[in-house]
Amino acid sequence: MSPENTIPPPTTVKVPDLKATTDKVAAPENAAEPPSSTAHTVAPEPTLCITDPPCPRCQSALSVEGGRLPELCPACNYILRAQRPHALNHNFRLAFRKAFVWKGRATRREFWGFAIIMGALGLVPALALDILCRGAVAELISEYIAPIPTIPPMLWYIVTPMLAAAMLIWVLALPLPLISLTIRRLHDVGHSMRWLTAALVFWGGAAIAFSVSGISMLIALLTGADSCSAETPTLNIALEYSTIAALALGGMATVFSLAIIMFSLMDSQRGTNKYGPSAKYPLE
Repeated sequence: MSPENTIPPPTTVKVPDLKATTDKVAAPENAAEPPSSTAHTVAPEPTLCITDPPCPRCQSALSVEGGRLPELCPACNYILRAQRPHALNHNFRLAFRKAFVWKGRATRREFWGFAIIMGALGLVPALALDILCRGAVAELISEYIAPIPTIPPMLWYIVTPMLAAAMLIWVLALPLPLISLTIRRLHDVGHSMRWLTAALVFWGGAAIAFSVSGISMLIALLTGADSCSAETPTLNIALEYSTIAALALGGMATVFSLAIIMFSLMDSQRGTNKYGPSAKYPLE
């Protein structure tokens, strides 16, 4: 065989592998590629479509990407779904921003985020006031845990008014956002605000009845009259019937309040009900 027809030997290439200790022979360029491990390819599913119904405010078409609506409508910036997960402070601020919003729906997370923060804000100054004034909580701590040291008079006169002011602000700031948020939470599970109205009416009646009973007892103490004697029939009737009415109205108010708590623990209704679209399940 002539030297011109001799096949040149294959070239060697250094493979940059830490485990490799020898040179490997490079494969020819026209070598067949190894068969793929998958015999077929799956076509990608479409991630963009148009949903129905459109935006509830401007009625414009909405694009759904990945099976979820956008957070805001691109035409009018209407909130289409809640941003999840929400922090508790977000729900706290949102409740105050919607303090005068009686329509629409509120998710379970939005309701309990506000309730937990407001409960903590009211519990801390209340316990501190009780300890400073040597109330029932202070007695339990002194009896079962450790005796509470004496508070210096100057500190007592400074801290006590501050805690009382904090409690007053809490009492004044709580009702309006809590009532509107409770109404929207009832809407979210398909119930009307009549449940809350009934509870407030019964609580108001119970408060009035307890007030009448307390005033009757105070009059009896101031006048020195025995509330159980036959000489004061009007006082006896007022005290007896006001006590019975207070207990009955308080019991009914408790029943409605427990029902509202049970409703607030329920999950949101899917899709759109008569109170508006769901922020948690907008596509169902």
